Amino acid sequence: MLKNRVKKFREEIPLSISELARKAELTPQTIAKMEKGLPTRKNSELKVAKALHKKYHEVFENTTDI
Repeated sequence: MLKNRVKKFREEIPLSISELARKAELTPQTIAKMEKGLPTRKNSELKVAKALHKKYHEVFENTTDI
């Protein structure tokens, strides 16, 4: 499983999974997969980082110590 900070940043805003999916032009199922640490496409991850107004590495990299 991959660790990331999608849920943390989403809840800080706050946004629902559906709201984030709409902003990122993805399905809620894709956001839910990301939050569970399941593999997703890099393009989808880039869209989520942009929708959260974060840099990719803030959300998806160097997260093994979380």
